Amino acid sequence: MKIIVFGGTGGVGTHFVADAVAAGHAVTVFARTPCKVAQQGVSIIQG
Repeated sequence: MKIIVFGGTGGVGTHFVADAVAAGHAVTVFARTPCKVAQQGVSIIQG
């Protein structure tokens, strides 16, 4: 499943992104500050 996460650098968002990647989903994180995205294996869109 393809998932886009808004707020993926926050407290809950980081856990959700990690769980989604571990489950094998294609994850895109929409972030103001892309360098804050700690999870590997995700696509990042700055906005």
